[in-house]
Amino acid sequence: MAKISCFLLVLVPIVFIYGCGNGEAAVTEDDTGKVTAYAYKVGEIEKKPQEENITTVRLCHDTDKGIIRWEQGKVFGYYDNASRFEFDDYCQNFNWLWEFYCEDEEPKQRHFLCRNGCEEGHCL
Repeated sequence: MAKISCFLLVLVPIVFIYGCGNGEAAVTEDDTGKVTAYAYKVGEIEKKPQEENITTVRLCHDTDKGIIRWEQGKVFGYYDNASRFEFDDYCQNFNWLWEFYCEDEEPKQRHFLCRNGCEEGHCL
């Protein structure tokens, strides 16, 4: 036991001084009383570069859930280049409606003639 204590008194300060620089150190003792010490420098560890895969998700959402001429809606989301879009259904005049909808995660539009008139973004 005295040998182990002397060994630790000499080894621990050396490992501590060496390990406090740019590395790490450890001293372990197993059930049999065997002492194991190791140290390594952080710079000696191989660092593997991680590849970053950035995926742009296209998104298109239609509040009136499709081509519904009798309900005013809005289409909004993001294009492939991550720029945002937003389009409201609107009346061009009293008879014509511009209806926006989503198809394949992209905004689309159609022009409709409203027989009973167009008001507040929907046909009457």
